[in-house]
Amino acid sequence: MSTRRYLAGLVALGALSACTIVPSSGNPTTVEKEDGGSDPLSQPYVRVIATAPKPDATPVEIVQGFQAAMAGFDDTSRAIARTYLTPETQATWNPAKANTIICDCKFTPAEMPDQDATEYAVPITGKQIATIDPEGRYLPAADSENNAWDPISLVKLNGQWRISAAPAALLLRPDDLSRAYRTVTLYYPDLAGQGLVSDRVRLAIDPVRGFPESLIERLLLGPSKPLSEGVRNAFPPGTELRDIRVEDNAVVMDFSAQLAELAASPESLRAMKAQLAWTFTAVAPQMPIVVTINGEPFPGGTLRFQRGDFGEFDPSVLAKEPPGYYVLDGTLVKESKSNEPPTQVLGAAGEPNQAFDHPAMAELPAGRVAALRPEPGIWVADLAEGSQWQRWISGQGKLTPPSWDRYGEVWSVEKTGPDDVLGSRVWRGVNGQAIPVTAPALETANVKAFRVARDGVRVAVIADHGGGEQVDIGIIVRMGDYRVGGLETLIPPEPGRTILDIAWQDDGTVLVLTKAKQQSLLVYSISGGDAPDTPTMDNRINSVTAAPGAILAADENGALRRWDGTRWNAPVKSGVTYVLYPLG
Repeated sequence: MSTRRYLAGLVALGALSACTIVPSSGNPTTVEKEDGGSDPLSQPYVRVIATAPKPDATPVEIVQGFQAAMAGFDDTSRAIARTYLTPETQATWNPAKANTIICDCKFTPAEMPDQDATEYAVPITGKQIATIDPEGRYLPAADSENNAWDPISLVKLNGQWRISAAPAALLLRPDDLSRAYRTVTLYYPDLAGQGLVSDRVRLAIDPVRGFPESLIERLLLGPSKPLSEGVRNAFPPGTELRDIRVEDNAVVMDFSAQLAELAASPESLRAMKAQLAWTFTAVAPQMPIVVTINGEPFPGGTLRFQRGDFGEFDPSVLAKEPPGYYVLDGTLVKESKSNEPPTQVLGAAGEPNQAFDHPAMAELPAGRVAALRPEPGIWVADLAEGSQWQRWISGQGKLTPPSWDRYGEVWSVEKTGPDDVLGSRVWRGVNGQAIPVTAPALETANVKAFRVARDGVRVAVIADHGGGEQVDIGIIVRMGDYRVGGLETLIPPEPGRTILDIAWQDDGTVLVLTKAKQQSLLVYSISGGDAPDTPTMDNRINSVTAAPGAILAADENGALRRWDGTRWNAPVKSGVTYVLYPLG
C-alpha cells in the first residue's frame, strides 16, 4: 500500500533526552483546508526519533532514555527501546498486548548505586493520568486509583547498565501523547442503518503508512467496545485498503474484492459510503471520494461521493444552534431568535391549564411531546391541533422524566421495590405500547435520569448503585427485545454531592449540573482526555438542556438563561419552569 505524498522536507533537528524531534510531513492533527496546492493527504507532524543508549550511562539515564524511546513512534516495533533491555527481557517484553499508560512519571532515586554495584532499582513516582487500550480508547484514571509503581530493575552487563525488569506497558508523558497519537472520530451505522454513531479513539501515528491509511485501516477494524454492541461495520469482513491517493481533485481509495459484495445491497452500500465520507472528513473535508475495487471501477459504475451527500446520517440529528423550547406559565413554547414573543406549540402541550412537567420532544419521525403528569405514567401528545394526552408507559413505581430517541420511541426508568431497596426497570414506549427492556446493571440501582443521545445508541444515566449518585454511559442494543448494556462510569460518586441534571450537547459531549457546597455545570467528553470549555456557573440554575453550539437553562426564579459563550443572558425574566431541545 502507498500514499502519494509531496514531502515538504525536513525543517529542523533538536535533541530531547534519547529522542530527536524532527518536523516533517505525513500526519495531520486536523485539516481545515488544503495547503497551497499541496497534497491534502500529506500534512506536517513532529517526528520523534529514538536513539540507543549512550556508553557508560547511569541507571537513571538508562531508564529516562528507555521511557523516551517508548515515545519514538517512528520506531513502531520499539527496536531502539529494546536496546535498553537485557537480552532475556528483550525476548519477553511485548507492550502491544498491554494498555499504554499516560503518567507524569519521574525517575528520581534517593541515592545512586555504588561504583561496584551490579544490580539496582530505579523507583517510579508520579500519578497515572489515563490508559489507552489496544482499540485506542482513552480511559481516564480514577482519582482513587493506586499509583504505587513497581521499580524498574537494572543489572550491569559487560560494564553497562541494562533493564532486567521493564514495565509491561508503554509509559508516555502527556507531551508524548500529543506527539504519538491523534484523536480521531470514526463513524459506524446504527443497527438499523438509519444514522451514524461516532467512535472517538486515539490513533497511533505510523509515519510509514501515514495518517490517511492509518485512519481508514482503523475504521475497517470496527468499533471499539462497548459501542460495538450497538452499531455495525458496513464494510464486509476481510475488506482491506489497497491504496489511497489524490487523482483528478478526488481522493481515490482502492479496496480489496470483499467490498464488491455491497453492490447487491443498496442500503448497506449507502451506509458504507456515509461511514467512509464522515470519517474521512478529518483529512480532506471538501474533497470527493472515489472507491475502486482492485484498481477497477466499483461494480455498476463509478462510485463517487462526499459527506454532504449523507446529511440524514448526522449523529447529532439537529442543526447547529437550533431553536429551543421551554415551559412558560405552564405552556410549552418555542423560543424566538428575534425580540418577538415565543410561540405556543400545537396540541395539548401548547394549551393552557395542562398540568405537566419535565417534557421531552421528538421532531422525527413525528412531532410529539412526552411528559410527566399528575396521574402516574409517561404521557404523550402529538404536536398537532386538537391532540390529547395519551399514556404510553404506566409503571407502578416512580418514573424518570421521559427521553425520546431518533426513531420515535420514548424511554423512562421505573423505581421498583421499596424505597430503601435499590431497583429499577427500563421501559420504552412505541406508539402507545410499553415494552420492558433488559438492563442488568440498572436492575440493582436507583435511576434518577435516563437520557438517550441523539444518535439513538448511547444513553447517559444518573444512577445510585449503592455508593451515591454517579453518571454512567451505556449502549442501547437494538436487537430482539432490546437491551441496555456496556455501562461505564463517566463521573464517579462523591460524598455530599447531588447530580441535579444531565443533557447531551452533541454525540460525544454531556453537560452535568451538580450541587455540593456550591453548584457546578461541567462539560464532559464521553471519550475522555478532553478539556472542553465549561460555562461559568450561576447558582440559581436548576435545570439545563443543550444542543450543538447552544445551552439553555432555567433558574429558581423562573428566568430563561442562555449561554452566549461568555456569560448567561436572561431573555425571559420569569415564568419558566423547564427547558428542552428536541431529543437529548
